[in-house]
Amino acid sequence: MRKHLHMSLLAIGLGAILNSCNTDLLTLRMDEGEVEYALTFPDYDPSGIMAGMLPERTTLSFMNDKQVAEVSAGMGIFRTTLVSDNKARFMDYHMSMMSKKLVSSVQQRDLALFNDGWGVPTILHTGHVDSIAGVPCKRAIAIFDGIDQPEIELWFTDAFAIDSPNWYTPFGEIPGLLMRYDVVQYGMRMRLEAINVKPGKPDPAKFQRKDEFQAVPASVLQHEMAEVMGAFSM
Repeated sequence: MRKHLHMSLLAIGLGAILNSCNTDLLTLRMDEGEVEYALTFPDYDPSGIMAGMLPERTTLSFMNDKQVAEVSAGMGIFRTTLVSDNKARFMDYHMSMMSKKLVSSVQQRDLALFNDGWGVPTILHTGHVDSIAGVPCKRAIAIFDGIDQPEIELWFTDAFAIDSPNWYTPFGEIPGLLMRYDVVQYGMRMRLEAINVKPGKPDPAKFQRKDEFQAVPASVLQHEMAEVMGAFSM
């Protein structure tokens, strides 16, 4: 009798420990790592003269509530790097085009320059869930005021411990990292979908402002970006 009681108490104790461990694992949120996205352009003519120059991948690295998004196009001729401090709501926006290297310190008041004047959408949370790149995600819909502005489907996750990851996008209200979504800039619709998640500390050098870049106002950088993107939209 005592033996059975002892075994029962032991089983209960082990069960409590295992349940506690499982709960911790389920609620564990990644605070360092990288997410790779595939890029597509749904409205772009695949036979367009610049189709082969469009980017196919982008990588988002995150650490200590900072994140870095890197995009390369035109076989590396054109590059952008966004270094964001999410708590300070501040971003160093780097652009390089051959020998031209520019960087602008972008704050929240400057964001309208880069968001095509679409304004802030109404976000509708649908309750739908799915898995993207092995990460559980929730679905929302962004609805804009303009008649010619289509709804945008947003899939996001709270699996990453990142403070306000979307503050510099039109979807700042979304509380988790976007894993599949569309963004429209300079008249081009770009679709991003996460395809790989890599945990671990990224290279800290990625999060530094690049000193060899010429500092310019946000309006100047936006003008340069518009000229480059105008060529890609041919």
